[in-house]
Amino acid sequence: MTDTDKFLLLLHITAAFWYVIGLAVVQLSYIRGLQDDQGQAEAFNEASHYQGVLLVPGAIAVGFTGVFLWANVGYNLLTTGWLLALEVLYIVTLFVCLPVIGIGLRRARVGALKARRAGSAAPGNEADSVPLVFGSLATLLVPAMTALAVFQPF
Repeated sequence: MTDTDKFLLLLHITAAFWYVIGLAVVQLSYIRGLQDDQGQAEAFNEASHYQGVLLVPGAIAVGFTGVFLWANVGYNLLTTGWLLALEVLYIVTLFVCLPVIGIGLRRARVGALKARRAGSAAPGNEADSVPLVFGSLATLLVPAMTALAVFQPF
């Protein structure tokens, strides 16, 4: 492994930590908002902030550094089986999970702000679990993607 490969691997691992920290802090802030009626709007604002600062940029950085790393190492991004499976899981994360998390956060935040303005607690509804469900799905995809990258099964 050359020095360039090692540097790209370091960048990729750093980006992965950035993404995972964002995923964790967004979900934890959202859960805090669901449990605390008084600080609900602040917790949802915090979750939205971390989504924009950590979660989405971290996910994009993982993709970019991964493409550069695997291309530099010499893998074909379109014909290597395990890498193709990894790319599909990444695309599901980036284009399904993250947008749905964002939509759910926005709905919860607007509902909490409306409730605060009206002077009451935000009403619970079926949309409350949407960011958690898709955040959990994105969380479960992380070990699957890691296993594909580490073990390169096919």
